[in-house]
Amino acid sequence: MDGPTPSRLRTLRLAAHGLAAPGAGPAAAVTPEDVVGRMTALQGQDLGQVLWAIGVRVPGSTRADVRAAFDDGRIVRSWPMRGTLHVTRPDDLRLLLSLTAARTIRTIARRGVERGVDDEVLAVARRAVVGALEGGAALERDELHRALTAAGVDPGGGRGAHVLLRLAQDGLLVWGPTDRRAGPDRTADPDRSGRADADGPVRQAAVLLDEWAPAAGPVPEPDDALGRVLLGHLRGRGPATEADTAAWTKLPLAEVRRARAVVGDAVEDLGGGLFDLADRPAPGTAPTAHLLPGFDEHVLGYTDRSAQLDPTVADRIVPGGNGVFLPTLVVRGRTVGTWTRQGTGRTARLVVTPFAPLDPAAVRALVAVGERHGRWLGRPTEVVVA
Repeated sequence: MDGPTPSRLRTLRLAAHGLAAPGAGPAAAVTPEDVVGRMTALQGQDLGQVLWAIGVRVPGSTRADVRAAFDDGRIVRSWPMRGTLHVTRPDDLRLLLSLTAARTIRTIARRGVERGVDDEVLAVARRAVVGALEGGAALERDELHRALTAAGVDPGGGRGAHVLLRLAQDGLLVWGPTDRRAGPDRTADPDRSGRADADGPVRQAAVLLDEWAPAAGPVPEPDDALGRVLLGHLRGRGPATEADTAAWTKLPLAEVRRARAVVGDAVEDLGGGLFDLADRPAPGTAPTAHLLPGFDEHVLGYTDRSAQLDPTVADRIVPGGNGVFLPTLVVRGRTVGTWTRQGTGRTARLVVTPFAPLDPAAVRALVAVGERHGRWLGRPTEVVVA
């Protein structure tokens, strides 16, 4: 079996990412936590970008809707895989950490020693952070660093960042509210979701995971957890390869293959090394164009990105090879340019830089996606093709 054609693969992946309409029946209402749950985790080292990564997959949503999901504990941000920040639902974070945390802790141990964070220092730091956050407190990074300093742990030289990453691997803390007055027993400040903040930078505070979002049940046993993670990767990105899942999770390939054995007939072999959910609904129609955020899973969810991205232009998405993935223009499932949002006035300018001239249909589609982004922001937008 040779597997699906590149065109078919792009269509299937757009649907898996929630970027196409359902193949049959009416579209169900989708919430930010639905999107995050379907994807299992969304890469989120840039908070502003991941807000749109969620919003672009929630028809009719606004930036305030996505922030509200953080503010009441339905989704959180932490380091479940690869030492990289991702957005997850709280119980999915616990599931992922049950498989990945021990390996991450081993990987970063030497770095911690080099920075002067040995077991004794870590124990002091743990007590300081827990003491600062317990009782429902929510503190931003600088405030946590001050708590470490007061306890005698210098957060400089990368020590503060290492401590927070290390404690997150224990499932102790997460990045939660974007408004520290929001939450299960709190009252949100409407000004934080209003027009004045609609397009500004968003700050996020750390909380204790088990206080902020108590577990709904026990963490699954390892084999069950492996199966759930494999199905989650495919559900939000399939078709994909075993190597894609291994790279995404940083799990050994042997464990990915073990997961395949666990899920059995729930996964279908499409040929060409590609697998997908056996019960995947037929994809529906997809919009001609999408403006996706930087670091979007549409690119980062795969080791072989050639179906979506011409390798000859890959360096234009990551200029200078610095690891920063720019926001992308996707037309008919292919990444064909980059874009940026400019202007702090009443109207936002979406400046699109295509890799090659766009056809008239793509240009017309950009107007529609620009309007959609404007509704999400809560301010008018204009699209400029550079």
